Amino acid sequence: MKKNVLTINHTLSATYPDGFREMSSVELKKFFRTDASRCGVHDKDRHMIMNVCWTKPGILGFMTDERSILNGAETQLSRHLQRYRRVDRLSREIMGYPAIGIRFEYTVTETDIIQYSDLYVVKAGKVYYAAQSIGRKENFAQDQELMEDFLNSMTTLT
Repeated sequence: MKKNVLTINHTLSATYPDGFREMSSVELKKFFRTDASRCGVHDKDRHMIMNVCWTKPGILGFMTDERSILNGAETQLSRHLQRYRRVDRLSREIMGYPAIGIRFEYTVTETDIIQYSDLYVVKAGKVYYAAQSIGRKENFAQDQELMEDFLNSMTTLT
């Protein structure tokens, strides 16, 4: 399968397989309410999204860590997603840095479609990155493999 490259915040890159395409500003706003500090890829046939957002803490950055970023994200998710439920806590390395995450499910608004998502937070340099996969529950095992490849391909641009 051919690999395509997604540039993240002009500092990182990740590869993604054919069938996915980079999301436009309009699509990012549709799915995430904003396109600021975010990029992603989408496969409409698979109903899967892999995306990354980033933030660089300001003056009180010394009070920020991966856990506080993840907790803030989970608070927002639980407020905005229908029938949000955390399924598991996750940990792994991304680009050689420790990352923590959560696996959760929710129901797409006004449907009975259950979506699964993995969300990881990692700090690279002074920037926190949140990498997320979103897909249908019935495709979860295959989607998880694609996300694993995406995360393993993340690297710093030189």
